[in-house]
Amino acid sequence: MDNLYRILSSLLAPILRIYFYSRCLYRKDNWKDVQNHFGQPNKSRPRGSLIWIHAASIGESTAALTYIKHLKKKNPTLNILITTITITSAQILESKLKNISGCIHQFAVTDNPRWIRKFLDYWKPEKAFFLESEIWPNTVNELYKRKIPLFLLNARLSQRSFKRWSYLKGFLSSVLEKFTAILAQSELDEKKYRFFSDQNVFRIDNLKYANTLPPCNEKLFLQLKEICKNKKILVAASTHRGEEEEIIKAHIKLKKEFDLVTIIIPRHLNRITEIIKTFGKYPLTYQLRSRLTLAVTDLICVDTFGEVGTCFRLADVTFVGGSLVPIGGHNIYEPISLGKPVLFGPYMDNSLEVRDLAMKSQTGFEVKSFEDIVSYCRDFFSNKDLLKQIEGKTKQMTYNNSLQQIDSIIDSTLRKIL
Repeated sequence: MDNLYRILSSLLAPILRIYFYSRCLYRKDNWKDVQNHFGQPNKSRPRGSLIWIHAASIGESTAALTYIKHLKKKNPTLNILITTITITSAQILESKLKNISGCIHQFAVTDNPRWIRKFLDYWKPEKAFFLESEIWPNTVNELYKRKIPLFLLNARLSQRSFKRWSYLKGFLSSVLEKFTAILAQSELDEKKYRFFSDQNVFRIDNLKYANTLPPCNEKLFLQLKEICKNKKILVAASTHRGEEEEIIKAHIKLKKEFDLVTIIIPRHLNRITEIIKTFGKYPLTYQLRSRLTLAVTDLICVDTFGEVGTCFRLADVTFVGGSLVPIGGHNIYEPISLGKPVLFGPYMDNSLEVRDLAMKSQTGFEVKSFEDIVSYCRDFFSNKDLLKQIEGKTKQMTYNNSLQQIDSIIDSTLRKIL
């Protein structure tokens, strides 16, 4: 199976080239960076030791940034290469890496043997860290052959992926056994990984819980505060197609009872034109964050990066998307860390542990339609004491020991192999 996968991934190289170049036409990749996917760097490797951290998208990148800051605090001279897949994660990450010396961003190399060898020959990492569910067989194999320690941090495996991989248990087991250690983010994820590879799996606290609070743009905060003065505020973040419409329907119904502003932050900013067309179906006023004025408005659509923390701080109630539609859910811990109640849909396969923790502590609440959103918002908007209770409960969820656990496991496993 390993050989078959390796042959197929090599044969598909021309198609993959066409695919990535076509993504540039739709602004899902950058022309200046697209060669990164084929193992071609466009930044210089610094002298000295270097480690490689790979994170797929926004959530993984945020967790990776937390770990990067931890590593740099321990060793300020360490060089770190971080690779991501999406433009959104790259833009957010690169803006934050400007203040951290010795950190380089590149787009992820595709899992093609020749391209991976080219990538590794240039960067020569001493260790590699993949985040969550980033398991690329050819990449893992090449790192293993070069005796480069490889760790899967904050490892998770959705139920859907677990079922699919169960049919190829032998293949996945052979891949996972080449990891130096797999650090699972929950008890359930630990059990799933142990089904495939029992010898190198460990349990840690979820690394996302150790994230620092999302940043606040003070100028935007004051501007939004003035627009939303004396109004209730619903913030819907990381929304996908179909979810904005549910939020708008909830807004229309709630507007009959409350003076309300709803702030929508789509997961992918290339959907802004589509979202504006959705707004046009309804008799509501809206503004884009990039053209914000102090005029009264029903809806604000955030079409710029890095504003989630600012908007969450203003919110009375939050909603996190990718959960009313079968995406798997996004990070609900951010609003919780800021003391806000969070609503989410039934599709939370990517964050089952934090979902259960939030529901158990009554800081997070599952909704299935706009009617449920209306019901919860009505309760929270009408009861300030209830919001204060939520804020108090969130403080009980913020302790995390994952960084120390990671250090301990990495040190112990490296001592065994070095």
